[in-house]
Amino acid sequence: MSALPETVVTGGGGFSSRRAAREVWAYRDTVLAFAERNVRVKYKQTLLGALWVVLQPLAFMIVFTVALGRLADVPSAGTTYEAFSLSAFVAWSFVQNAVTQGANSLVADAAFLRKVYFPREVPVLAAQLSAAVDFGVGLLVFFVLGPILGADVAITWLLAPLLFVGVFVMATGASLLLAGLNVYYRDFRNALPFLMQLWLFASPVVYPATVIPEKWQPLYALVNPAAGWLDSMRRVLTVGQLPDPSLLVPSLVSTVVLAYAGLRLFRRLEPNFADVV
Repeated sequence: MSALPETVVTGGGGFSSRRAAREVWAYRDTVLAFAERNVRVKYKQTLLGALWVVLQPLAFMIVFTVALGRLADVPSAGTTYEAFSLSAFVAWSFVQNAVTQGANSLVADAAFLRKVYFPREVPVLAAQLSAAVDFGVGLLVFFVLGPILGADVAITWLLAPLLFVGVFVMATGASLLLAGLNVYYRDFRNALPFLMQLWLFASPVVYPATVIPEKWQPLYALVNPAAGWLDSMRRVLTVGQLPDPSLLVPSLVSTVVLAYAGLRLFRRLEPNFADVV
């Protein structure tokens, strides 16, 4: 009796950013297919469907405007607190959704990982793209409601998509790092909501970065890469100002470091994903 054929599914292993990019590009259709599935599943059998993308930042804006903007009198950096909080939550919602979904993507798609080979970055990148769709809708909502709430209409709005590229890279780096660790240590799945809450309140989302003493702001943006991107997004959307280099440059540096570290760790852990997950 002849032996049954055996299929062994392994990861690429090793680390080469150029090779990883080429491999992911070759599977770009798979990334798009996963992303489309994520979007469909997210709003399937919901009464409001894609309206949740609009309602979530608006709900946060109302709650924090009343609790912090009115009662606690938190400064809003030259604009109304309504416009300030809406611009911040549109960007932060992407970070939260992208990192949360990306960190859990390998575990959620465990069946595919065990049976089929594709670059293991595919589910993580698909999570980023599906969250980017929500960001696009949220940004359009801000373009409509922002001026009504007190934001200045300015040419700097054109910088928002460029700044989003930096936010996207930062979220991808964090997602790769957490996704790899989550396969081996499921504690990260349980700790992730708490970690995201800490990151929220450590970032200039409900308060402006100017509440940090000026001499400490570069270090603040270096330690927290979201700080420079969120502050820059708020400046270009609400008051028509260019990003502050003292915040943006340190965040750019820490984003590059985070993306490199996340991809390197992910590739090192990748060979045994199919066995462990």
